[in-house]
Amino acid sequence: MDLDRDGHADVLSGSYLPGELYLFPGLAEGGFAPARVLTDTHGAPLRVGRASWPFACDWDGDGDLDLVIGNMYGKVFLARNSSGGAALALAEPVPLVAAGAPLVIEETNAAPCVVDWDGDGAHDLLLGTGDGAVLLYRNTHAKGAGEPELAAPVELIPHAPDGAAEVRLARPGQRSRLAVCDWNGDGRLDLLVGEHADEEGPGVELTAAQQKELAAAIRESSQLAQRRGELENAALERWLGAKKIPPAESAAHYDDFLVEWLATPEARALTARQEEVTAIQRRLNPALIEHGRVWVYLRRAG
Repeated sequence: MDLDRDGHADVLSGSYLPGELYLFPGLAEGGFAPARVLTDTHGAPLRVGRASWPFACDWDGDGDLDLVIGNMYGKVFLARNSSGGAALALAEPVPLVAAGAPLVIEETNAAPCVVDWDGDGAHDLLLGTGDGAVLLYRNTHAKGAGEPELAAPVELIPHAPDGAAEVRLARPGQRSRLAVCDWNGDGRLDLLVGEHADEEGPGVELTAAQQKELAAAIRESSQLAQRRGELENAALERWLGAKKIPPAESAAHYDDFLVEWLATPEARALTARQEEVTAIQRRLNPALIEHGRVWVYLRRAG
């Protein structure tokens, strides 16, 4: 993907908190330049919320690459590029619309992939979700008929069921991430689905002293969480007052607040102790094995 249209492939990445987008520009001699935060035409960082997931495509058909961006809250946004094919001139992200309403999924962790899935020459939207499902938002406009108009979603792949490990291993787990290509060379588009999965490892036999240590760590973890909530709420109230933001709008600005608060000595000390207590629990509890697989779904004929 050559986002800045300089003839060299670039790498585009989202981030967890506060969700800024990073561009690693490709270099003529190979490799990539250091990352830079993408900004809108007013110089403000492009943000749609935490765990951003961008996909570059010419959404509106004007010859440059726009950004379709999902986030952890299940929302999807469009950042239009008005550069006309060269450089970047990205507008502030606005909610993408499907079936006449802003696109929000209850499953969270929206990961977009834009592709002509039904072969009519126009962009459709595929969406990976937090529960492992894959949704198709078909474009009801034909090629050349204007900007995509997305229908209500249909489920291409159902979510991963709870239950025994052999059941969970039958399909993708959480946070499905998508790529589309003709995997087997039969002329039809296939679907590749990445995932996040976790499983409990072997049990741990604890001595009496270790059981006591674990119980103390669990108690302290609960106390730290309560203390963090108290400190964070008080800090948020002060922050909203200083920024002159009405409390009713706090949710929209929470990630911005959190980035600033986590950098304070108060928050750093508390979160450092939380990490230490978490490490004790990980050492004394059964291991949590986190991994991921890539699943290939071959397209059927017809």
